[in-house]
Amino acid sequence: MATSTAEELIASVGGLSPALAQDIAQHIDECRVLLASGISMDGVQQHLKDQDVPLIQAVLITTRLIGNDPGGLRAAREIVECSPARTPTPPTAA
Repeated sequence: MATSTAEELIASVGGLSPALAQDIAQHIDECRVLLASGISMDGVQQHLKDQDVPLIQAVLITTRLIGNDPGGLRAAREIVECSPARTPTPPTAA
């Protein structure tokens, strides 16, 4: 049975299978708990990376975390792409 978060995703994002929507919804709900417990958004992004959440799904999740307003997609993309978790570290000199 789909959660309310998964049902909202299915209704608002075309092409999501119920299984993928449920998986993304689970990440959204986990991240909301992390934010509520005082974890920073950078910490949330690290959590998503540690869970092997693909970049595009991290952006979708982040749009839901910051509020799904018209500028939310751009803001979410910036949050994800500029997060220390997603920023490649330069190689160390040998």
